[in-house]
Amino acid sequence: MEKEGYEAQIKALKEEIELLKKKQTYEIKRQKYGLNWIDVPEAFEKDSENKIPVLEEVKEKSIKNNDGKPTHILIEGDNYHALQCLNYTHKGKIDVIYIDPPYNTGSDGFRYKDARFLDEYPDGTEIPKEHPLRHSVWISYIQKRLKIAEKLLSQNGVIFISIDDNELCNLLLLCNSIFTETNLMAIFPRLTTKSGKTPLSFMISHDYVICYTKQNKNIFIGDSYKDDSYKYSDEYVNERGFYNLKQPLDCNSISYSKSLDYPIEHDGKVYYPGGSKKLYEERKTGKFQQKDYAWRWSKELYEFGLKNGWIVFSKNGRIYTKGYLNARIEKEGNEYKIIYEEKTRKKSTIDFIQNDYSNDIAKKQLLALNLESKFDFPKPINLLSELIKSHFDKSATILDFFAGSGTTLHATMKLNEEDGGNRQCILVQLNENNICEEVTYERNRRVMQGYTNSKGEQIPGLGNSLKYYKTAFIGKNNCKNANDDDRTELAKKAGCLLSLGENTLDEICSTEYYQLFTGSKEATAVYFTDDYEKFDEFKEKVAELAPKFKKTFVYIFAWSSADDFAYEFEDIPNIQIKAIPLPILEIYKSIYN
Repeated sequence: MEKEGYEAQIKALKEEIELLKKKQTYEIKRQKYGLNWIDVPEAFEKDSENKIPVLEEVKEKSIKNNDGKPTHILIEGDNYHALQCLNYTHKGKIDVIYIDPPYNTGSDGFRYKDARFLDEYPDGTEIPKEHPLRHSVWISYIQKRLKIAEKLLSQNGVIFISIDDNELCNLLLLCNSIFTETNLMAIFPRLTTKSGKTPLSFMISHDYVICYTKQNKNIFIGDSYKDDSYKYSDEYVNERGFYNLKQPLDCNSISYSKSLDYPIEHDGKVYYPGGSKKLYEERKTGKFQQKDYAWRWSKELYEFGLKNGWIVFSKNGRIYTKGYLNARIEKEGNEYKIIYEEKTRKKSTIDFIQNDYSNDIAKKQLLALNLESKFDFPKPINLLSELIKSHFDKSATILDFFAGSGTTLHATMKLNEEDGGNRQCILVQLNENNICEEVTYERNRRVMQGYTNSKGEQIPGLGNSLKYYKTAFIGKNNCKNANDDDRTELAKKAGCLLSLGENTLDEICSTEYYQLFTGSKEATAVYFTDDYEKFDEFKEKVAELAPKFKKTFVYIFAWSSADDFAYEFEDIPNIQIKAIPLPILEIYKSIYN
């Protein structure tokens, strides 16, 4: 017992030492160069502060086209509460985030509900430039949202944020702390308008798009490579594309290497680097310059290139290599192989300083849709298309939680139409001044279903489908203090969250006890009450549904784990059983804390 007592004391001391080390590390990190501000608490409506957020579908705004194209999501509500919901449904699932938050210019309508009681700057008023906490208020506002957004990004995720000089420096420091400085990929200046704004001595004609990745930096693809020198074709043109002729195979501008100095025999003729047998023989005796004639390719690479059509013997006695648009040679281990891929040009940080990406173009695009513009500085489709398609995944999930006029969804659908992609877009927009309904939703409804433009021309729709949700609040307590009644109500109202999380968005059955949802390949079944009177009926429905889909997610009300129900579904294939509502509350608590 005495030994066990000593061991317990030693263990406790080690734990205390580790805790002190962590505290010390935290204090050191806290003192490093970074962003410091007065944290200004944000006030929400009492319901949203004291209840639990969920999503409710507005079924009359649903748009359904059975065209095999994606179903996109529009959530009406405060983006903080929507992000809480999405942190349950899409944690680690978002590939591309684009946001265009308020720039905090002092005149852009940015409002913030300060949780404190102030007389001079009351809650919910616009933040003027002379506000003593102008920057602190903005940072407090954006930090909460970006911290949740970071959790949503997949390992291949990327976030793009539009901003101008008012908060650029603060935003970079904030994002460095959330996404880490090493994941800052680029700061793109963007032409906003050719005419410019002139509040200062200089005309201001640009803002910025900053770009951070979650972790993987090798997620970007370039633009199609355009070069008029690729003008020749051969028997491989369908696979490799057009080609050009590179510099001669021999050159005297590289460090001399004996292994690259060898004769080439072809069609009865012998070729030497530099064209001279005599000089070749002298080099072989050791009489060579530091930089002297040699082939650019090793003998093994030359033989592979000759066999596969990469070599050209010209009439002037020189040997050239081909450069194909869509193919290259790569060494793998000790062998060479042909890699087929489209040659691309990396995106430049100054790509967006052309008028195609300006607010002037964006305004014209909104006018062409016959929509009243409620935005002074909308973003153009072209900008969003370029940002989205820079991500390699054509089936990416895209999120914009400052959706505004809905450009991000419009750009997503247009891009899918152009390159055959299957990208899905999620928009979040507050309905202040009816913006969500009258602009965000209406714009994309017209794009999907077709419309008459400002010139009176009929523009055909792009198809696609859309689900419209609103943030709502249930229970009588927040997630941290939820009681059994709150949990029971959450389970009953969780259907939209669960179907959205599994991307099974079509409700095909709803009773007082359960709901059934389907998607293109998967289905979701939810038994949301602790009254199991209709559980056998529910099992029968699941048994009918499951064989039609690749996988069926079965959510069952359980006070702890759903493991006790596993045996009920043993005979049904491709079933995954999950519990509600506790996992939802746990996610919400992590954000609350």
